[in-house]
Amino acid sequence: MFRSYPIVERSQRERIDYFKGLVNDVFCPMDVDPPRSARESFAARVDSAQFGGVQLVRVASGAMSVRRRAEHIARIPRPPYLVKFQLKGESLWSQRGREVHARPGDFVICSTAEPYSLTFQGDFDMPVLVVPGNTMRRLTPDPDQFLGRRMAGHEADCGLLSSFVAQIVTRMHALPEPFLHRVEANVLDLLGAVLSARTRGTNLSREQHLAQVKAFIQDHLHDRDLGATTLAKAFSVSTRLIHALFETETMTVGRYIRALRVRGCRNALQAADPKRVSLTDLALQWGFYDLSHMTRCFREEYGEPPRRFLLQLHDS
Repeated sequence: MFRSYPIVERSQRERIDYFKGLVNDVFCPMDVDPPRSARESFAARVDSAQFGGVQLVRVASGAMSVRRRAEHIARIPRPPYLVKFQLKGESLWSQRGREVHARPGDFVICSTAEPYSLTFQGDFDMPVLVVPGNTMRRLTPDPDQFLGRRMAGHEADCGLLSSFVAQIVTRMHALPEPFLHRVEANVLDLLGAVLSARTRGTNLSREQHLAQVKAFIQDHLHDRDLGATTLAKAFSVSTRLIHALFETETMTVGRYIRALRVRGCRNALQAADPKRVSLTDLALQWGFYDLSHMTRCFREEYGEPPRRFLLQLHDS
């Protein structure tokens, strides 16, 4: 879902307060202070799009300082991580006593669970990816190791991710809803790859490997070819290792993928309009080969076919 906030439609006197309120609502509570010289001519742009579980927000304005203080921390129950991409201008960002000078193409990772400061000395354009903490920890076991680190745009993988995000923000107003889910998966894939390449130590525990594999599965349930081979290629390991990760689980990797897909279909049916839903489209959307494939799996999981489940659900 895309939304653009009409800051320019506000009177000049109202714009700063409206912008401050937007920043607090879209991200988290913080202090936002443009310089006095800018108060009579303040201009800003805020656009946002919800990509499944993550949000991409584009903020553009002039010089200002931003501070998230200790008293702000307790005001949100599950503080997300913010991945800030420097599209235009430069910024100085500080957290945990570490300072980063970000230039166009760079990005930084910020934890909203701790105080931080951000300073823009001139005009800037900054897309910000708002990532829930549990999602970020699926991408990398220790996200906090990246706080206060500049992810440089001149490095091939960081530059690729930054360029991809820059392309998205210029087009997100026109992207259809189903496409946004694939955008989310692609962005998280790239971010996870960048962080994995820079994670301290390569000897992750079995639990950490499994958590990353499960996160990848969750983000790629719509891909029909998802399986042990796909996972092995994505993580540059053998299929034997992928199967071994699930040996102590209650399900094999294939059974786990199927269970998540069927659950996704069931949740979609519960929220669907029975007069408009297409079971065939739903089956393809969730990675099944066809309707009969979904019907067979659904019956094995829940004891009845999806059409009967839908009718009983809306007859009750």
